[in-house]
Amino acid sequence: MTADIHPRGDDYTYRLLSFLRYKLNDNSASLKKLKEGKWVLHGNSGKWFVKKYPNQSRFIMQETLVRRLVQQNFPHVLPFHPIHQTEILIFEGEPIGLAMWLETSDVISYGNARDRMDVLYVLKKFHAITGNFQGKWLENLPRYKWLKKWKKRLNQFERNIPFLQTFIQPYYLYTYLDWGKHAVTHIEALKIKEKPSCITHGDVAHHNFLRGTDGRIYLIDFDLMALSSPLMDDLQFCNRILPYIDWSLNEIKQMGAYHLYLEQPLFYLGLLYPTDIFREWNRFLREDYAYKQRAWDYLVQLTIGQFPQRMQFSQEVNQEINRLMHP
Repeated sequence: MTADIHPRGDDYTYRLLSFLRYKLNDNSASLKKLKEGKWVLHGNSGKWFVKKYPNQSRFIMQETLVRRLVQQNFPHVLPFHPIHQTEILIFEGEPIGLAMWLETSDVISYGNARDRMDVLYVLKKFHAITGNFQGKWLENLPRYKWLKKWKKRLNQFERNIPFLQTFIQPYYLYTYLDWGKHAVTHIEALKIKEKPSCITHGDVAHHNFLRGTDGRIYLIDFDLMALSSPLMDDLQFCNRILPYIDWSLNEIKQMGAYHLYLEQPLFYLGLLYPTDIFREWNRFLREDYAYKQRAWDYLVQLTIGQFPQRMQFSQEVNQEINRLMHP
C-alpha cells in the first residue's frame, strides 16, 4: 500500500478503499486523495473520480441528470460508474459517487477566446437539451429564485458597508450599491414571472469546464443545478468573462448566442447588477484571516483596478436600459 491509503496515513481513505474494493469486487484497486472529499480510484475497470456528496438526494439528482444527458447523446459530461444504476453507495452515512476520470489537456481560461467560445457552445447545448427533458424526476429539482437571491446579496452588501469601509473607500462601495439597487428596482417594475425553462448549471466558473486530451469540453460539478431560465447561467457567464474582454458590452452583443437577448431589458439589468462584487465582499467578511490575506489583492483589483472600465460599461448598459424601457 502507498502512503495515501495506509491506515497510519489517512484512516478515512483507507476505510473508503476497503469499502470500494468490496463493492466493486476489485481487491487490486488503489485510492489516492486529491483534496477534501475527492479521490482518484485506479481499478480493473479503469480510472474513476470519487466524490463524497452531502446527501442522497443531491447525488441522485446529479446521477439522474448525467444519465439522461448521456441517453440524449450529449457528449460533454462524464458518465457515472455502472454500479450506480443498481445501487447507491453509502459509506459511513454519506453517498459516494464514482464518475469516469478524464485525462485533460490545458486548463480552461476565460482569457482565451477559443475557450470562451467552446464553453459557451457547450453551455447553450446543455440548456437546449435539458429544456426538452420531461418526467417526474424534474419535480425534485430545486427552483432557482434568482431575484430573491439577488436582493439578499444586495441587502447583505449594504449591511456590510460600515465594515467594508475599513478596507475600501466608500465612493466605490456606494457606487456598486447604487448599480445593484437600480437593477433590482427596474427588474421588480418589469413584474417578471420566474418561469423555469431548462436546467441551469449554477456555477459556470472556468474550473467547472475541462478540456479532454481529445479537445472536447466537458461540463462537471452540478452541485448548484436548478430549474431556471438559461439567462441565469448566461448572465453569470458574462460576468465571469467581462474582466477578460475589458468590460466590452459590444463584444458581449456580438456573441451569437446572446442575440435573442438584445431587445430584452432584463438582460441588461442583469449585466448591470454587480454580482461578483457583492458575492466576493460578502464572503470576505465571512471568512477567516488566512482567506482575507489570500483574496485581498484579487478583491482590490476587482473593485478598484477595474472600476474605470466598469463605469464605462455601466453607462453603456444604462443607455440600452433607457432605450428599451423609455423609448
